[in-house]
Amino acid sequence: MVKNRHKILLGVILLLIAWILILHFLPVGTGNWNEKQIKKIGSTETSDEFCFAVMGDNKNGFHTFNQILEDVENRSPLFAIDVGDIVYDGEKEKYRIFYDIINGLKVPFLVVIGNHELIDGGRDDYFKIFGDFYYSFNYSNSLFIVLDDANEEYIKPEQIEFLESELKKDFAHKFVFLHVPPFDPRRYVLDTQEIVRKDMKAEHALSDKENAKQFMDLVNKYDVTTVFTSHIHGYFNESYGNTSYIITGGAGGEIRPSDPEHYFYHYINVCVNGKNVDYEVIRFPSPDPNRIDRFSHTIWLYIWYFVVTHRNELLSLVLILTLVFDLSYKPLKELVRILKTILKKDNKFFQRSLNSIKKAGTFLARICSLILNKTIRFYRFVRRKS
Repeated sequence: MVKNRHKILLGVILLLIAWILILHFLPVGTGNWNEKQIKKIGSTETSDEFCFAVMGDNKNGFHTFNQILEDVENRSPLFAIDVGDIVYDGEKEKYRIFYDIINGLKVPFLVVIGNHELIDGGRDDYFKIFGDFYYSFNYSNSLFIVLDDANEEYIKPEQIEFLESELKKDFAHKFVFLHVPPFDPRRYVLDTQEIVRKDMKAEHALSDKENAKQFMDLVNKYDVTTVFTSHIHGYFNESYGNTSYIITGGAGGEIRPSDPEHYFYHYINVCVNGKNVDYEVIRFPSPDPNRIDRFSHTIWLYIWYFVVTHRNELLSLVLILTLVFDLSYKPLKELVRILKTILKKDNKFFQRSLNSIKKAGTFLARICSLILNKTIRFYRFVRRKS
């Protein structure tokens, strides 16, 4: 009976290890995810009245992200888009978990590449799963453009050219999506002429300010309706020229222990009605804005994310430890019995062993004390010389 249990445990362990290896090589999805979602959007009957959902920085927040997706599904917008940091890093299994979550959605769901997707060589897997890093599509009277600035430095020249060629098209509304904002609203005040430095404490935007200014001038020139970004885990709405810049980074990742008016879980519901565009911030339960609650919440997010991501490895480890313990239980029990027998027969043996341990400890303590004293004396000697 015991041997059978050991065989079953060993079999399950080997199957789990085989499954982990298979998942490592098994592709995530069938590729070109975004292109397939755009085709779904295009197959929808055209209307001048429609809504779409924008969110970002879900990363390791499964609970909140699932709540947001459930709310989006209930509202049935034309599509939803995640503006980056869809995973904590580019590990393939993290992509697989995210893919499994969005694959069951009825609403077309687009993604934008974020800086966290680049960690651990994740750009290649992102391309295999989701397709092109920048693209565009249109629906009714609106144009939608997605760019890649996940390097956190600048938007590449070929994308700037692509952006301008798209913006020249005649649409009533033009929306641009990218992960890293061209400016940090916590550090800069905007006016129609220039970016004026404000608060030096925060900076979470494109580092190449000339490139960011070039992008913003281009956006302003062609009257872009709204630029959507995330990267900052909060909600901000600023204007530069004729364009609104909305930062929406509250889809589940960690949030700062500060101003609750900006740092909370949410997504944006955008509704187009002819010439009008309305924005609704949909809030979700967030931890209290004090440091202790938000720090403990962040720790829990990372622990749970690790457990979910590495559940197969953790289960294998538990089973291996169980097997080892089960195999060694009888020998250990026998060893304890022998020791008890020895101690009963010769209590002096136990006392002698205990005294030997005490003497060895005292000797080691003296040696450590001697070394410490010598070190201090040498240090004082060096200081006097210098």
